[in-house]
Amino acid sequence: MAEAETLERPEEAKPVGPFEVSDELRPRIDEFDLWDVIASLREHGYGVIRQAGPPSLWDDLREAIHTLSTPTEDASATGIVGSAPLLLGRHPAIDRIATLPKVMAIAEFSCGKAMRGGRFVGSIKHQFKGEGDGALGLHADQNWMPVPFPEHNLVMTFCFACEGMTHAGGATCVVPGSHRLRRPPTAKDLETAEPVAIETEKGDVAVWDGAVWHGSLPRKIPGTRTVLHATYQRLYTQPIDDFTYLLKDEAYMASAPEGMRQLLGAELFFHTATPENDVDMKKFMYAAAAAKL
Repeated sequence: MAEAETLERPEEAKPVGPFEVSDELRPRIDEFDLWDVIASLREHGYGVIRQAGPPSLWDDLREAIHTLSTPTEDASATGIVGSAPLLLGRHPAIDRIATLPKVMAIAEFSCGKAMRGGRFVGSIKHQFKGEGDGALGLHADQNWMPVPFPEHNLVMTFCFACEGMTHAGGATCVVPGSHRLRRPPTAKDLETAEPVAIETEKGDVAVWDGAVWHGSLPRKIPGTRTVLHATYQRLYTQPIDDFTYLLKDEAYMASAPEGMRQLLGAELFFHTATPENDVDMKKFMYAAAAAKL
């Protein structure tokens, strides 16, 4: 990521419209062959990044989530038997996953150049045997924002399914095109919506924007669905989880993957003022320019 002092000044930045690709980002989209993902996000509000990383990394991620998770209080409602919150910085596999080049490129496309890491949580879902349907209801991930949602997306969610994701295995489901309504679903929408399952192989990543309606299906087969849900947020939204403490850990930062400083907001001006000094203006100028890209 460019250092704050090397980014062009705000008045010189060429603003990028909703669902547009900046001139700076375009070479990476070309290099990683991500135009099909962008086309799907524009049209449907979700997509799948194929072969985002080596399948062996998904195995490492699965081990990390199973090691760090704790039992949920009521697994009977959804089949989710374990959960692991605040995962960034707690295991090398998670940090590598969070900063994969294809993931970072799509996050920047949707949430802007200086997007932040918002929430990183793992879950373990078993075969559903409880009462009810075991599904997670439809919702929009940025539903704490006023309606109508801005044209520029605010939150991007990436779903890393360690064993892959299938309809019978409890896949995430989405309502294609619902992001264009720029609001959460209503009670009537919940009755009439026809969601479709997102199916992935190990090494793929399902991704959807903050406005699309989505939920998850119950797992109907034996085994586990182990997932890392990672969100990235536009710089002017408040990240759900606070990972800035990692910036003070010199040993961690010295070995952290490339891109981690961006996810932690190291180059942004927030909270830089002190009783002795005003806001760091170099970082302010960086953020003002990056917000347009």
